[in-house]
Amino acid sequence: MKTFRRTLRSGSLKIEYTHEVKNVKNINMRVTPEKGLCVSSPPDTSVDSIEKFLLSKLDRILPALTRSAVINTAVKAPKAPAGGRKAIVLGGKTIEYELTYKKIKNIILSVHIKKGVRVSAPIRAKQEDIDRFLHKNEEFILSSIRKQQLAAEKLPPEKEYKTGEYIYFLGQKLSLAVYSGARNFINISGSKMNMFVTDPHNFSLKKYVFEEFLRAECSDYVTALCGELYPRFRKKGIPFPDKIKFRKMVSCWGNCRSQKRILTFSTYLIQLPPNCIEAVVCHEFTHFLHQNHSKDFYSQLTEFMPDWKVYDKIMKAMQNEIIFR
Repeated sequence: MKTFRRTLRSGSLKIEYTHEVKNVKNINMRVTPEKGLCVSSPPDTSVDSIEKFLLSKLDRILPALTRSAVINTAVKAPKAPAGGRKAIVLGGKTIEYELTYKKIKNIILSVHIKKGVRVSAPIRAKQEDIDRFLHKNEEFILSSIRKQQLAAEKLPPEKEYKTGEYIYFLGQKLSLAVYSGARNFINISGSKMNMFVTDPHNFSLKKYVFEEFLRAECSDYVTALCGELYPRFRKKGIPFPDKIKFRKMVSCWGNCRSQKRILTFSTYLIQLPPNCIEAVVCHEFTHFLHQNHSKDFYSQLTEFMPDWKVYDKIMKAMQNEIIFR
């Protein structure tokens, strides 16, 4: 397909259009807000023939271009105001929060164990609207901060990726050894995880190498496991997923998008014991039958894996040690 930018002229009228040469029988045209006037024609059509065709359609083209210009004006979003760190007094305490403006309808609030209080607001929201919203949710914010502070005290120290630290892999507690190397990679030997990096003092590099190792190992292991376990799900008419994805997720071990037949798993999953990983896979496949966590869902999950509750407790006990938020 060949594409040309051309100009249609008639007296004082001047209209820019895109000409596409396609394997079609007739000259066709369309007007869109994104591209304006577009014309497609057979390969042997002359420019004169195209412009005669367009001139004969001006009564349709001009109103369509006018409507398109209005649509383009309407969809132009206002520029987002600057957000950043803010503060407000709630319950006699000064609470700092991170404010971000987004293309959303309502103000959204979250309290994170490491990132603190975060507020997302519509682009047109005024500061007084945000302040009013925070005061309205004062009790929730203060209680959530207290809960997160207590939870933070129970967390193990963050990994520094130094020799002597421990790392979980398939449920095994491995001792980490960091070495200088010509390239970046990780291997496991017995009870040791050996990390080779070009700069052993670079924390960001070591974290990246570790997380890429988890991603690759998790992808290989879980994809193979899905194939091994699938016969038990096929009996219930469950389709094999069109896609199995892996990404760093800290709030869940996996999720199922049943309509699109996509399963997504957290790369941290590879650190759990094999039976726990199997329980997560069974959990997500069950969502192809039941999209919620109803009694029917758990009844079906128990049929697929009768002792899933045992492994659920193990996962909850381990998650703070292996999910580095």
